[in-house]
Amino acid sequence: MSSVIETSPASSKLVWAGRILSGVTIAFLLFDGVIHLTKVAPVVQAFAQLGFPMRLAVALGLLEIVCVALYGYPRTAILGGICLTGYLGGAVAMQLRVGNPLFGETLFPVYVGLLVWGGLYPREPRLRALLPVSRAWGRAPSRKMLWAARLTSALPVVIVLFGSVVKLIKVEGVEEGFRQAGFPEQLIVTIGIIELVCTLTYMIPPTRVLGAILMTGLLGGAVATNLRIGNPGWILPALVGALVWAGLLLRDPSLRALVAGRPKSSTPLD
Repeated sequence: MSSVIETSPASSKLVWAGRILSGVTIAFLLFDGVIHLTKVAPVVQAFAQLGFPMRLAVALGLLEIVCVALYGYPRTAILGGICLTGYLGGAVAMQLRVGNPLFGETLFPVYVGLLVWGGLYPREPRLRALLPVSRAWGRAPSRKMLWAARLTSALPVVIVLFGSVVKLIKVEGVEEGFRQAGFPEQLIVTIGIIELVCTLTYMIPPTRVLGAILMTGLLGGAVATNLRIGNPGWILPALVGALVWAGLLLRDPSLRALVAGRPKSSTPLD
């Protein structure tokens, strides 16, 4: 049996609420990106406090502005939301590393991330059909496409699950790796649990899109951690993040249409 996503428009009040949330988020992040480019005193102080190389300030500012531009343009808003999730995940990791207050500086990027998706959710019925739980299922893709999707999704699952288990059982060398990255050793098990939860959420079909968003933030943190210490290994979590979404896009035509910014239609989910 097949079913389709209901794409009837939201009420005007909800649409305007989403526009306002997105507008506030865009204004804040655009301002943040610009001050990274100009390297004002608060940025210099923040980079010093977080132990992040100041030479990356302009690159991060440009990256943030590009992500905001994607988010602000309606046809690429979902792609921009995904990119901003990874960017904000990196900010969480940097705050967590230095032990800033959990519900203050550390989770502040999470609050911004909620605004990012909260601005899209009321305005996009196809997104509401996928989050937090997919509510529509339809025809499956071709067998070749389905197996390609499964294999593509399996790679990030195996990599992140392996990293989680290694942390949970504290395999020899994990503590040293955390010390080199500048993270306190008491966070090893906590991060391992977060990795496990994100991966399991991604593995469960009805919550796989939510899981992909969570894994994007998690992997954004890994990218930022490696960038901070000048480790070219940041490429690996970036590639893993790309595979996370590639696996979903291969199997889900409605998600492909949504991320590609194609016009709304009653699109079947696989």
